[in-house]
Amino acid sequence: MSIQFDAGLEQQVNQFLGDVDDFLTVKTGTTVDKLKSLLNCEEKSISYNAIAFLAFANQAAVNKDASREAGLIKLFLEFCHPSKIITVLPMVKHASMGLMFLANHSDENKKEIADLKGIDTIFELLRDLLVMIKSPPEDVKKEDIVSSLSQSLNLVIFLASLQSNREVMGTVQNFLVLNSLLAYENPQSLDLQLQIQEKALSATNNICMHKENKENCRVAGCIENVLKLLKSTKPSIQDSSLRMLYNMTITDANREAIRRCKGLETLASMLSGQAEALTLLSLKALSNMAVDRQTIEYAVANPESVLQPIYGVFPSSYGQGCSDALLDQVLTVIQNLVSEENLIDTVAKSGIIAKLVGATKGMPLTNTTHQSILVKASCIISALITIEEVQQAAVEQGVITLLVEMIQLPSAEVRREAARALANATPYYDDVRAEIGAQGGVKLCVDLLLQADKELVKQAARALVNLARNTHNEEKLYESKGLEHSIRLINSQEKDLKMLGTKLLVNLSLNEQARIAFCQKGGLSIVVQLLTSSDPELQLQGTKIATNLAISGRNRKVMNEQAPDLIPALKALVNSSVSDIKLQSEVSLNNLAFPYEASYEGLDQMEDAMPIFMQSSQYERDDDDEDDEDEAEKDERLRQEEEELRLAAEKEVEERKRIMQEEVKRIEERRKAEHEKRLQEEQELRKKKEEAEKLRLAQEAMEKLRLEQEAAAAAEAEKIRLAEEQRIIKEKEAAEQERIKQLTEQQKQKEEEEAKIALEKAKKEEAERLEKAEALRLQKEQEERIRKEREIEAERLRVQEEERLAKERQAEEDRMRAVEEEKLKLMEAEIKQREEDIRRQKIEEEERRKREEQEKKLKDQQDKASQESARLAQEAARAQKRTHIVQEIMQVEVNYVKNLTLMVRKFLHPLAQLSTSKRPLLTPDRITQIFSTIENIQNHNSIFSDGLTSRIKRWLADNKKDHLIIGDIFQKIGGFMQDYSKYINNYNQSIKTYNETRKTNPQFAQFINKVESDPELNDRELENLLITPVQQLPRYIMLIQDLIRNTHDDHPDYKPLTEALDKIKHITTIINEKKRDAEDAFAMLQIHQQVHGKVPNNFVTPHRKFIREGAVHFGSSSGSFKDKDPIVFLFNDMVMMTIKHPNKPNEYKYRYSCQFSATTTIEELPSVNNGFIIKSNQWWSFSCSTPQEKTSWMDAIQKSLTNLPKESKVLTSKK
Repeated sequence: MSIQFDAGLEQQVNQFLGDVDDFLTVKTGTTVDKLKSLLNCEEKSISYNAIAFLAFANQAAVNKDASREAGLIKLFLEFCHPSKIITVLPMVKHASMGLMFLANHSDENKKEIADLKGIDTIFELLRDLLVMIKSPPEDVKKEDIVSSLSQSLNLVIFLASLQSNREVMGTVQNFLVLNSLLAYENPQSLDLQLQIQEKALSATNNICMHKENKENCRVAGCIENVLKLLKSTKPSIQDSSLRMLYNMTITDANREAIRRCKGLETLASMLSGQAEALTLLSLKALSNMAVDRQTIEYAVANPESVLQPIYGVFPSSYGQGCSDALLDQVLTVIQNLVSEENLIDTVAKSGIIAKLVGATKGMPLTNTTHQSILVKASCIISALITIEEVQQAAVEQGVITLLVEMIQLPSAEVRREAARALANATPYYDDVRAEIGAQGGVKLCVDLLLQADKELVKQAARALVNLARNTHNEEKLYESKGLEHSIRLINSQEKDLKMLGTKLLVNLSLNEQARIAFCQKGGLSIVVQLLTSSDPELQLQGTKIATNLAISGRNRKVMNEQAPDLIPALKALVNSSVSDIKLQSEVSLNNLAFPYEASYEGLDQMEDAMPIFMQSSQYERDDDDEDDEDEAEKDERLRQEEEELRLAAEKEVEERKRIMQEEVKRIEERRKAEHEKRLQEEQELRKKKEEAEKLRLAQEAMEKLRLEQEAAAAAEAEKIRLAEEQRIIKEKEAAEQERIKQLTEQQKQKEEEEAKIALEKAKKEEAERLEKAEALRLQKEQEERIRKEREIEAERLRVQEEERLAKERQAEEDRMRAVEEEKLKLMEAEIKQREEDIRRQKIEEEERRKREEQEKKLKDQQDKASQESARLAQEAARAQKRTHIVQEIMQVEVNYVKNLTLMVRKFLHPLAQLSTSKRPLLTPDRITQIFSTIENIQNHNSIFSDGLTSRIKRWLADNKKDHLIIGDIFQKIGGFMQDYSKYINNYNQSIKTYNETRKTNPQFAQFINKVESDPELNDRELENLLITPVQQLPRYIMLIQDLIRNTHDDHPDYKPLTEALDKIKHITTIINEKKRDAEDAFAMLQIHQQVHGKVPNNFVTPHRKFIREGAVHFGSSSGSFKDKDPIVFLFNDMVMMTIKHPNKPNEYKYRYSCQFSATTTIEELPSVNNGFIIKSNQWWSFSCSTPQEKTSWMDAIQKSLTNLPKESKVLTSKK
């Protein structure tokens, strides 16, 4: 294989060799051999030209292998040695060019250069050339230095494209050379500086594609110079610098170096005012940087220079000045920033949420980029919304609306992350849960439970567990078949889904309808299954479900009578080693032990009727007052109103029929117009197609005629040209013959040879011209064929587009037709329903009228009855009054339970959840101090209310045919008293703690204000709700007393009511006494804490009680009063004398005390103004400010002496 020269170069080489024939040492070898022999020629110009020809020969890729086999690579490397640049720099220039050509053409050549140690040679050459270009010698052309340097850098770039070469090129020494080139500056020739920097940057980037080389690149200091090049005025350098940094950011050490060099600020500054490609690269580099904690900490610590420029990429709203690719990449950066859990709080406070919502709200899901954006956005929200502040502002900032939009998108991945974010958003704040429910989030999450993606189902279930803690969501979840879904999750084989199903069922079982439906559908077997599970967590959830189910009386009946395994399973858990399970199972058994009705059949129909009887304080009206309105006139007026309503309803139905007929007519007219318009458009379309076809045929005919004319003209011109050439050749031959005759034989021979050569050259040129002419003709034919194909393709696309538009228009018309038909069907259904309602109302009115007539007849008969009948009527009135009182009792209890439920679900549960978060509003102890046993009381009274309501409804459903007995239910209140006692005893401390906390804890005050503004609370404040359990026992006493007054002593409920009243009074008395004892003990402890000094060791004793305190002067029996600001405390068995503490307000210093005994007396002391004296083991005198105060103090002390406790012992007074 030999090296081939192209025609032009071969001619130049031959001419050159002919000119230097005398210098050739190889006469018979190949052209390459001859050129190689001239490289060491003493004439520098000859050696320069020889190596130049060898270098240019490799510009053709065809010589890539032949040159290597001919040893040119080794030859070029020899002349690239740094020692040559002083003596033969032009040869270095051409040698580097030849190597550059060879390396560019073949990986084999790259490998050959590396094998010959060419990499080290080139880097040494670069180092020396850089020194030379900074201060070039006088006898050296600067152009040669620049060319050599540029070609050497190109060679490095080509060599680094081979993986095996990159592995050996990445030494620290080589990177030091490149770093020097990156730092090259030449203000006099800025173009040269930019050229060198750009190529050095490209070479560095290629070498760093090998991961292990990045470390040496950093050690050589390249990162600093690359960061400087980001500020270059040349876009391509900026682009290469960004790519370099992007590649370097995959290792921790490089990221640290970039941070140290202020690289984060530099990258962030590239995000504004740059082309989109540069901005995108900057974001990718920042994304890589943000994978480690140190970068996130740095970014958070420098929000103005790092975070805010990143946020500035976000558009104000979707589609406003930011491409999808940029938005996707900036979200990748943010996603990395929020990956560090300990720093996410700071990131959340930097304003990212508002940017994120604005940029993604309303984004459609039409491609994979949109999906990536929405997935990342939901992931970021999912992380940020774990912060309580973000949850609080989620509704205002539109986060909830965005998540609800995302959860409806067709991408499973987007829905999964959106569901996860919803689950993270809902554990603490009820207004967030309410907003999600108001926007349809409950129904959407329920629909996700049917998906095949288990992770999606899991996140949706997590969200529903939290959402169900809101009352309205609880109802929506039940209506959306949430009960069935929770059962399906419990039956799942996945442990996580099973646990979520049980938690969802726990929350759902707080809803009355769901509780009853669950038992009716055989759900108790699931509860037994949970109770008997080996998993303690499932056992605990099972006990909670059983506790909630037992609130309903009809459920208690089913659970006691139809679930034989339930109660034994609960009793077995009473002995559990887990305290929570043990406690919850005991509560559940207590709930199940509460009385229930023998039958609940027919009570559901009472739900709508009950409010009619439950107007507050109806029983307080005077039943003896006569109705002033005449009954006949009242009945007539009612009938007229009913007739007017009936006529109005019929008129409304007629009006709806008329509107429907007009709507049908309008739809038919519109369809007809659309049909005519469509026919017209189709006709116009056919005309356009025919005209286009005619035009196309005419154009083809004209084009064919044009081509024929051009071919004929070309043929004629070619014929004329050939004839002219023949004529010229003949003339030349004749002249030549004439000239030959006159020449000598030697000249004749020489000229014949030259003529022959010239003739061959002319023929060759002619052949080339004909070939070019033929190629040009073929090219024109090809272009013509392509043009025709494009026209045909364009026509085909146009036809397809028209067909597509026609199909879309037809589909839209079909859809509109279906919508209109559906609308008409709905209108017809509404009209039919309205007509049915009118018919039903007529029947009901007729029945009511008949019933009223019968009642009127009955009343007339009663008026004519005997005195016995009058007595019976009076009894009936009394019974009616009793009925009103019973209904009042029921209404009071229902409202009371509602208030308790609001306290537990709106205040206690959210605060308890927040207490487990990173920044709790209150500690669990403080929550217990405020709410005490309110949750237990709510559970007790929910069961009591259900039992009371069911009994009364049962009685009303049976038309009051039997006596109503509720005394036995009130007797069960005794079982609640332990929790009531704890609550009432703690009430004063509870209110004090609540008010102090609200003053000192702004976040707690903000939370209370926010919850109290909830419409569901109806302007009720927590402080007012907290007192309701304290007021409830006296309210029970009042209501039962009123009921007893209207109950005959022979009534079956009289004795149970009387016993219940006595029991509640007794319990109330005990609670009040305990409350007083607790208050006394608290007062003693408080005084003991406020008094400093040598207070007696036995000061706080069970029998000692605080009586009063006051500013009373005290002293010895002589009547001398020395102490300033005296304060005297009186107890039931002693007096303690103190003075106000000089430095601590509301605190005191102990001075003396006087212990009472059986021999202690009190007398007036006339020698002292308003004075008296206490005579015990030691006598003490006292002086009051007024006579009235003196009398009050002496009476109080005398009462204490009279009622001296038995435990009091005789002690001497101590100073």
